[in-house]
Amino acid sequence: MDPLLIVILAIGLLHRDVLCYPTRVESEDKIIVLQNEEMEPTILDCDYEVEENPKFITVKWYRDDKSMYQWIFGTPPYAIPEFKNEIDSTYESSTEPSKQYSSLALINPTISTTGDYKCVVQTPVHILSIHQRVQVIDLRNYTLELSHKTIHNETQLNCTVTNVYPRPTITIISNDMDVVKREPMVYEDEEGYFDGSAVVAAYDTDDDPDAYQCVVSFEGYGKNLTTVATSASSGVGHLDFSLWLFCFLYYLLSKLKVLT
Repeated sequence: MDPLLIVILAIGLLHRDVLCYPTRVESEDKIIVLQNEEMEPTILDCDYEVEENPKFITVKWYRDDKSMYQWIFGTPPYAIPEFKNEIDSTYESSTEPSKQYSSLALINPTISTTGDYKCVVQTPVHILSIHQRVQVIDLRNYTLELSHKTIHNETQLNCTVTNVYPRPTITIISNDMDVVKREPMVYEDEEGYFDGSAVVAAYDTDDDPDAYQCVVSFEGYGKNLTTVATSASSGVGHLDFSLWLFCFLYYLLSKLKVLT
């Protein structure tokens, strides 16, 4: 091996601790469910370890790669003016001086709070980035209706949901838990909320009423919106049409015989 190459490798090994090695960490997604009353801040932590007595520590937070917040060790934390109403820059995340203002305290959440967040920590010898997805759920003013109309042995079902966030998936399920229809196609309004509907025709093979459930679900969120409808009804609508027609004709012919 070339002696010069050996020297270069040896120097690199001796000084590896003073080089910056970027490290990426993925954190679990965080769900924020909006409420009508005042909410506690949502805290995104930026956990890191630093070398002893670093010359500097810089912590920066981003949402969708847009800078939101910065703290340089030894100076006050700073929220970018565009986001000052979304961040509590006075929040202290740790009693350790090197981590005192490292977390991001989100306040006044809206659906715009949803995004991919990134904390970047830099010291003279290390760069660490921590990534976390924040998903806002807003169901405060939703409507959900499962209407049905029965004609003979066919039940027409229409499930409609309005004013929800994020994008929902609408599923109509029969009482035996078979999926009748799943409809992921919904529409976004001007404010970013979603409306959608699923329409399906179900066929009854017996006289027993069938129950149907409409389930509105959201990716990554464990709670669903549900409502139920039953195909039960009374009167001619559930009679076989040919039987009804036969009875009607028989009645009409009997009247004609009486008149003649």
